[in-house]
Parts: sequence; C-alpha cells; structure tokens
Amino acid sequence: MTAHPEADSWQPDTTPVLDRGALTSHINDLGVELVRQIAEKYLDDAPSSVAAVRAALDAQDLPLLQRLIHRLGGGAQTVGLEALSQQARKAEHALRAGRDDEGKLEAARLLARVDGDLAALEEFRASLKG
Repeated sequence: MTAHPEADSWQPDTTPVLDRGALTSHINDLGVELVRQIAEKYLDDAPSSVAAVRAALDAQDLPLLQRLIHRLGGGAQTVGLEALSQQARKAEHALRAGRDDEGKLEAARLLARVDGDLAALEEFRASLKG
C-alpha cells in the first residue's frame, strides 16, 4: 500500500494555544492590570473582527481578507495567542504570495479554531488577579 504523497509532509500542530512565556513576560513588564485590560480589549473586539474575516472570505474579497487576517493575527500575537497568530500568518502569507486557494483554506482553518483560542484567552484573563 502506497502512502498518500501529503502524508510525509504532514506534521501535527504542536504550537501552544497560549504562549505562557510571553504572557508572563508581559505581566512582568506591564503589570497584571494592564495585561488584563489588553486581553479584555482583544476579547471585546474579536467577535466583530472574526465576523469581518468571515464576510470577506464569503465575498471572496481577498485583499480585504488579507488585511483583516493581518490585524486579527497581530492582535493575537500581542495577547499570547500563539497558535492563532501562526495560523493567521499562514493565511496572510499565502494570500500575499497569490496562492489564493491555499490562503482561503488557511483562513477557513483560522475561523475553525478562533472560538476555542478565544475561550482559552478568556480563561487566562479571568485567572488574573490584580
């Protein structure tokens, strides 16, 4: 039996949802209260950002999709959502390189994971004590 050609290149995603090292560094540099406020702001803004990404993907507006994913992913990096940030970079880079089908697939993967990642951030935010 011959393996599927993509099987050799497939690697499981071992990127943590939350980069606890970055979050600890942020807390040490900025303080618990400011980190909590930054996380709350991202969590407040995320639903509309995700809806905008979904709408751009549905409309096949790829330049807008690229910009929206860049913004969502950059914010994810800031709040320690490492896996979401990496997924956003994959989608953005594919779209920027003109690999539209790959970019749309990666954008769909981003949308499939975003709710779980936001829940992890919410749990972290709730655990912070001022």
